[in-house]
Amino acid sequence: MDLGKIVRGGPSQYICLDDAITHLDEIAVPFSSIHIVTGEKSFAAFQKIYKKEVRWPIHRYDGTSSHEDMDRLVKEIGQADLIIGIGGGRVLDTAKGVNHRLRSQYICIPTVLGTCSAYTPLAIIYNSQHVHIGRDHFEESAYAVLVDLSLLIDSPKDYYIAGIGDTLAKWYEAKSIQKDEAQTADPFVSLGLDAALDTKKLLLRYSGEAVASLEAHQISPAFRVVSDVIVGLSGTVGSFARDYGRASGAHAIHNAMSKIPETYRLQHGVKVAYGLLVLLLTQGNEAEVRKLLPFYKKIGLRYSLDQFGISNVNQAKRVLATECVETEIGFYFVFKKISVDFILNAINKVESFVTQTDQNKQSVYPNAYKAGEKQV
Repeated sequence: MDLGKIVRGGPSQYICLDDAITHLDEIAVPFSSIHIVTGEKSFAAFQKIYKKEVRWPIHRYDGTSSHEDMDRLVKEIGQADLIIGIGGGRVLDTAKGVNHRLRSQYICIPTVLGTCSAYTPLAIIYNSQHVHIGRDHFEESAYAVLVDLSLLIDSPKDYYIAGIGDTLAKWYEAKSIQKDEAQTADPFVSLGLDAALDTKKLLLRYSGEAVASLEAHQISPAFRVVSDVIVGLSGTVGSFARDYGRASGAHAIHNAMSKIPETYRLQHGVKVAYGLLVLLLTQGNEAEVRKLLPFYKKIGLRYSLDQFGISNVNQAKRVLATECVETEIGFYFVFKKISVDFILNAINKVESFVTQTDQNKQSVYPNAYKAGEKQV
């Protein structure tokens, strides 16, 4: 069965509270063989909030979210009936892959808000060289997801901004995927697309205040809303809309960037957000790019390859365009036929367009999406 084509429910328990981690011991009571999969920084952030001695074995992932590391951890663990993943997207995806191999249950505790990984029953897979190679869908959904706001309010700002960028792309990517009349009429597809549109509206309205809250280390209603949007609401898009609410062109650009070493250090959503601009210009939608750029600038999202620290931008453009045509499938969900020149033209349009608007800011702001405004 193709798990990407069936309706998937969310976690059995989704808890977003100031003190969500305090419920971990209670939730773990039914299990007898419990193991933690985490990273060094992730676990340190968790312990600041947990504040007790951890009585379960702790296993470190190698930073890749690769099949090889999942297999290594399975051998290291041996047997378990509960896996607790603590960390960012790659840690949590690794924990889900380990859990699937062990046929156990799993809990996700995000320590950064960079993606919806904590919510979704799938993993983005890389190889040991950090190059993207695909995704795995799992039969198991999370036993629990604990979104602890007191932990996340002190998380790195770069990851939070990246999470906003990754989630903002949901609506545009899902809307762009080709659908026939039956798919458009499917009530679950409609539900997923409605959720995607809500993510866009809520992010445009609350992100500015939420980022300011993070900078001030003060939990606000806006911070809570955006946290729920990044993890929970965005996770429902693909769960309900399935193949018609999945990633498309923006994520194809992200995946292609894994072939450019200078981008390894950058968060997933930062690259997806740039890919969204490329997707919009493959569709000739300059007006939407014009409206989004002030939001990107306000939040701190990158909108030009010059901002990625790439040494040879022209070579990078060619790599991105070639990978999107020859290796990645995202743009093929949007267009029946594409070419390297077609994608390259859109990338060049992004670069020239943002240069022009930076030089003439007045051309950007009319009818723009400005973070914090209710108009969407």
